[in-house]
Amino acid sequence: MSHFGIDLSTRINSFKCPHCGEQSITVSISIGGWGDQEGTEERTWVFIEVRPTTDSCEMMVRDLEESIYFGKDLLGRGMGRQEALKSSLLDDFFSVADHIVANDPAVKSYLLGEGVSAEGRERLIQ
Repeated sequence: MSHFGIDLSTRINSFKCPHCGEQSITVSISIGGWGDQEGTEERTWVFIEVRPTTDSCEMMVRDLEESIYFGKDLLGRGMGRQEALKSSLLDDFFSVADHIVANDPAVKSYLLGEGVSAEGRERLIQ
């Protein structure tokens, strides 16, 4: 997938936060080098949690160790929370997460507490 002039890949997981019981999703977002099968050294990824609020949502970078991709090379070099918060790519990662939340019907319905509904989701592969 290419958005914002950069190559990217995302993986979305849904769960209820064990601390507050709220709906939440986590997103592993990898940017860079997706046009090249061998380009994992060009890729950088972060792990972001998205929680709904009353009128929007809040996002935070989580520790890489919590992601199913931790220790795997597929997404490239992972940036831990502290490194990501200082990175020039941080706004790009949050922009991708914002795009997913605003445009993916399944994600939106889940975060609204309505269950997962893919109604209205476009098929990318025919």
